[in-house]
Amino acid sequence: MKIKVRASVLAAGLIFGPTCCADAGELTEQVRALNTLQGSMVQGAAGARGAIPAQIERIEQVVASLEADDWKQKSNSAAAAIFLFCGGPSRSIRKILDAHLIPDGDTPLVAGAVAYAEGRNEEAVKLLTPIDARAQADTLAAHLALIQGGLLIGSDKAKARELFDLARLLMPSSLVEEAALRREMSIVDVTQDPTKFLVLGRRYGSQYARSPFSRNYWDEMRAATLRAAAIGDNSRLSEFRGLLKGASPGLRFETHMGVARQAILSGRVALAINETQYAGPLADTATARARVELYRAAIAGLTGEFETAEAEFQKIDPRILPSADVEVRNIVTAAISRLQGVADGVSSAAASAPAQEETRPDSMVERSAQQALTDADALLQRATRR
Repeated sequence: MKIKVRASVLAAGLIFGPTCCADAGELTEQVRALNTLQGSMVQGAAGARGAIPAQIERIEQVVASLEADDWKQKSNSAAAAIFLFCGGPSRSIRKILDAHLIPDGDTPLVAGAVAYAEGRNEEAVKLLTPIDARAQADTLAAHLALIQGGLLIGSDKAKARELFDLARLLMPSSLVEEAALRREMSIVDVTQDPTKFLVLGRRYGSQYARSPFSRNYWDEMRAATLRAAAIGDNSRLSEFRGLLKGASPGLRFETHMGVARQAILSGRVALAINETQYAGPLADTATARARVELYRAAIAGLTGEFETAEAEFQKIDPRILPSADVEVRNIVTAAISRLQGVADGVSSAAASAPAQEETRPDSMVERSAQQALTDADALLQRATRR
């Protein structure tokens, strides 16, 4: 696979020479080469990203060298639009558009692409969304569907998702698919459709983990994992953990700590223990290690090991902790105070309690832990919003 990717980058590099007079089909070929480079880039090919600016310059030279009659060919209008959808600058195509060299039938497409490239999204929506992407040739259809989907995210998410699916289908293993996956994941509600989110995530992780844009993907995965944990979807949580294995140690650490924090604040001790254990080996700074120790102390406190929790809390300098973790410490400290009071009351009454009530202290402690968190409701709400 690496050999094929590098070969395609080299092939694209062979066409970077100067141009004085392009033939009618060269614009299409040069834009195709740009697509190849961008596809190689998002799959992690060395040198692909650095070669793209030169290829964009080459395309602008070709545009400038075409004759007026060349623009009568529909393929050149399509190539011009794709160039802009690929991130090319609008200056060269705008000159052609302003000179009225684009055929009337293709003007909405090219004018819409220019508007999109120049950030005039309202105009781009008016010009591009009426065009049926499915009626276009595959490469143009894929790019158009991706752009239309992006323009519709704020107004029609269902239609946007449909267009992103179409774009992915038409141009697999490309920048179009990579971008469509990221954008669709950003609008899929993981609480309503976790299966779809995971399908998209697996595809991205297998193809584009080395993309220069993958940070956005990992951020989406982290947020989705936290949402799955928040709603108690333990059956899915292991699947999210599996997808996160390819993320950086720092992001994995923050994700595990985020889930552990949610679990502590909602009294889900077993989950808090598991996530803190996952985070431990990833803690590579003094602050990170202190945070792990804080969470372990909090868990000890919520399971009745009050003295251990208090002793461990005392060892940790709160000044090095993020504010969210300081709030966790404060909430759990309040819970421990209440738990200790309940435990003392139960202990003093134990001699007169009926035999069948011997198991009651544990249940009272558990209920009191929840009550302590409820008592700190305002603080808890601020903590969970971070």
